[in-house]
Amino acid sequence: MMNMPSEQNDEHAHCAQVCDRCGTPFRCGMLAGDVSCWCATLPALPADRLRPGMNCLCPACLAAERERCVRPD
Repeated sequence: MMNMPSEQNDEHAHCAQVCDRCGTPFRCGMLAGDVSCWCATLPALPADRLRPGMNCLCPACLAAERERCVRPD
């Protein structure tokens, strides 16, 4: 049987972001063309927690990083 590309898969392929820390794919609202992304509702990470060239984190890794800001290692 021949696999045909799904319009739904093509439609969401541009929304997928891969977490810079764990490699988990997740939906990026900004890439999807939404007004904002889920992460925009969260407080920004302190500048000292960011690395140059760092890409987005998935919800779980961003939550963990926010927790580290509150309770440093």
